[in-house]
Amino acid sequence: MPVIHSLYREGAQVEIDDQNCSRCGSCAAICPAQALCLENGHIRLSEDSSFGCIGCGHCMAVCPKECIVVKGRGISPDDLIPLPAPAAKADADSLQALMEGRRSMRHFEEREIEPEVLDRIVAMASSAPMSIPPWDVGCVTIRSREKVRKLTAEIIRGYEGFLKTFRPWLLESMRLFIKRETYEQFKYFIRPLAEMYLASYREGRDIVFFDAPAVIIFHHSPYIDSVDTTIATTYAMLAAESLGLGSTIIGGAPPILQRNRKLCDQLDIPKQNKPATALVLGYPSITFRKALRRHFSHVQTV
Repeated sequence: MPVIHSLYREGAQVEIDDQNCSRCGSCAAICPAQALCLENGHIRLSEDSSFGCIGCGHCMAVCPKECIVVKGRGISPDDLIPLPAPAAKADADSLQALMEGRRSMRHFEEREIEPEVLDRIVAMASSAPMSIPPWDVGCVTIRSREKVRKLTAEIIRGYEGFLKTFRPWLLESMRLFIKRETYEQFKYFIRPLAEMYLASYREGRDIVFFDAPAVIIFHHSPYIDSVDTTIATTYAMLAAESLGLGSTIIGGAPPILQRNRKLCDQLDIPKQNKPATALVLGYPSITFRKALRRHFSHVQTV
């Protein structure tokens, strides 16, 4: 089980080729941490930056002379790749079509997902706009229906223990000491959901991972918020849709994983990291005939 130290408090190293630098100042202008400055006609590391280089790579990506190298904090010059051609980018219509055409899928064909397809989904999701640094988010891919079924059995065991502990009388006794919303969530959602998981499993049906051929679990270090894993998961969903796969986010598995360190070790989730989201994937066995327009609950312009 790997122990990965957070890169959050580490600074990256910046090397500047002053001889070939054109002094355009683009790198200093775009640096979000103000780690670079144009001083006396030369690009220098700023002594006034509160954070130093955060390793975003903006300076490398904008430099017209390739005079800047950033190393450390999870980034290296090898991460600099050609900018996609404008014609290769999705326009607004095609992107909207992808978004509107995607539906949560819980019914999958028997076929497994090719390893290269899963690898590509992870690679595409890694481009998600997560916090600085994005390397405090990780993921583990459970490949094959057999492995997913074993994980389902572990999640079910976790919910069996939950139901034995949080019996109705205990929940009622806690009512005066917890928020009303928390009480109602446990009584009207979490406990009924756990009971439904168990009842379905005993009937031979998996409604935890829906007998999917693959699951990606996203986790994060204590230095960032779980919203970053949600962003990464959303990108993975869109990537899966573009590759002909169906997917849906599973909310019931991460809470059990968070309380089962042994299972996290088996999944190679770093000791300090918290499992936050799970995404089931598979080739859809059902075809939708229509899309649905979605709406926010409140939209206002001020």
